[in-house]
Amino acid sequence: MCGIAGAVGCRGDDMRAAVAAMCDQMVARGPDDGGVVDIAAGDRSVALGNRRLAIIDPTPAGHQPMRDEARGLTVVFNGMIYNYRELREELARDGEQFASSCDTEVVLKAYARYGEACVRRLRGMFAFAIWDGRRRQLFMARDPLGIKPLYYWQHGGSLLFASQVKALLQSGRVPARISAGGLQTYLAFGAVSEPLTAIEDVFALPAGCTAVLRDGDLRVARYWSPPHSGGVQRSREDAAVELRALLEDSIDRHLVSDAPLGVFLSGGIDSSVLAALAASRTSRLRTVSVVFDDPAFSERPYIDLVRERIGSDHVSVMLRPDSLLESLGGAFAAMDQPTFDGVNSYVVSRAAASSGLKVALSGLGADELFDGYGYESRMASLELARRLPQPVARFAGGVMRAAGRSGNDDKLDAWLSHREQGDSSYELLRRLFLPNEVARLSPCRDDRGIVSAVQAVDRSRDLSGQVSALDLTNYTKNVLLRDTDAMSMAHSLEVRVPYLDQPLVEWVLNLAGPARRGGHKRLLVEATRDLLPPEIMDRRKQGFALPISRWMRESMRAEVESTLREPPAALSELLNPDAMIDVWERFVVDGRRWLSAWSLFALCRWAQTIATPVGRAA
Repeated sequence: MCGIAGAVGCRGDDMRAAVAAMCDQMVARGPDDGGVVDIAAGDRSVALGNRRLAIIDPTPAGHQPMRDEARGLTVVFNGMIYNYRELREELARDGEQFASSCDTEVVLKAYARYGEACVRRLRGMFAFAIWDGRRRQLFMARDPLGIKPLYYWQHGGSLLFASQVKALLQSGRVPARISAGGLQTYLAFGAVSEPLTAIEDVFALPAGCTAVLRDGDLRVARYWSPPHSGGVQRSREDAAVELRALLEDSIDRHLVSDAPLGVFLSGGIDSSVLAALAASRTSRLRTVSVVFDDPAFSERPYIDLVRERIGSDHVSVMLRPDSLLESLGGAFAAMDQPTFDGVNSYVVSRAAASSGLKVALSGLGADELFDGYGYESRMASLELARRLPQPVARFAGGVMRAAGRSGNDDKLDAWLSHREQGDSSYELLRRLFLPNEVARLSPCRDDRGIVSAVQAVDRSRDLSGQVSALDLTNYTKNVLLRDTDAMSMAHSLEVRVPYLDQPLVEWVLNLAGPARRGGHKRLLVEATRDLLPPEIMDRRKQGFALPISRWMRESMRAEVESTLREPPAALSELLNPDAMIDVWERFVVDGRRWLSAWSLFALCRWAQTIATPVGRAA
């Protein structure tokens, strides 16, 4: 795992200094090694840089930037290729010679042999850039699910890229001007929807895409999209057997490491299954848990059941309110972009790193693949209710509210009354603020990104595959994966996500609904029930939650209120302070919608970490 950066510009530009500054900002991503190289490119100047967290072949042979002098190729790579051993053997049979045993060199040789199509042969999480001197082009690529980030800024004939938005700001060339469009998507969903970012004119290379820069022209192309067929018929029994085999194969590949590796263990089904599978395939697995002294938030009894069953070398970190609050400053500093989530990832990653791990496996992705949120039934109810006549719809809404099927009465009322223009029940469920609320909070209306962020549901097709695909391309990518990357790398920790292994994801999305359907991740449970006691496999979802609502009403109340009343200068022209205070005061009165108030506070705290002043986005 690494941090990468680069610049391509006109003759005379000091590209090396810009790249060195970006790498300096990302030392935590790669404390083991680093380097910056200048490359002669005729009338253009090119510089590539890297900060290395050495996981595979930690010897100097894996140093980056890595070059193939004979072919005029230079690569900077971030990630892990899980099929690198097979690819290496294939390339060696074709005559390629290797000077290291790391996956970075496999990527370099794969590009040399297969060109831009090399990405279709890579199985893993990655973001990389290759300067091709013969073709006089920069080639960039990002993994299919967007596990690893890659951002770029282009101005005139120059292009800068990096693993972090804040690294681009550190270059001294990218103006720290908050994007109005990015802000709109943050208010809508609690995180900026790519390809937009929180900074004007900085964009994310979309997941599953490549980009080629040649003669100042940037061409972005998609090489992978989530399948939507849902047409593969299987009995539930056969599907469970196939799923178990795919899970075991994914775990085997994700356990490959030349550095200390462990598993995040929360006591929930996802992480417990992951830990049990890993323990069955390696000797003396390390597991790491964070527990709270408040029983209302602690999952310690379930964690103890799992660790005793699998016999792991377990590390448990006890957190108390004071220590949690002390973590907030570091978490906000680690936020690369604003997010209403992420603090929990920061806390867990710090615990894993402090236990001596450099690699940790996470259960992220299982909820999205196996409908752990129960969105399929909720979306089906919403779609049905909206097609009913208004009197019947209002009655249905009352029943849904009484049954607790709606997490927010305002959302349900807006949906049933057709007051909102959106036609996506998924978008409604994932929205933080409704469109009218966003318009009041941020009068600088810019819908770029919101309009295309979430697709409407196709009512003629089975919902199960659509729910997973929508979650993977929205919430998972823009919130969970982005936060996990930023917060874990702040502690020099590589986090791997076996449930998001590409073959596994494609298999699940192609599976017909009847085999997948069932509450509480039924298919996953049936495929792995033999691994763990029923107290684990049959428990309700709890999730790793922090007592943020209580903090805001007690120890943090004065700080949150003062921050929202006087937001940072970076946001002053983009946010309506009266609307922000209204959100806060509603929370203080009734304690509801705490996430809305927290998201505004997190936005302000993030804005304090970037350069100011920042004016209105152009």
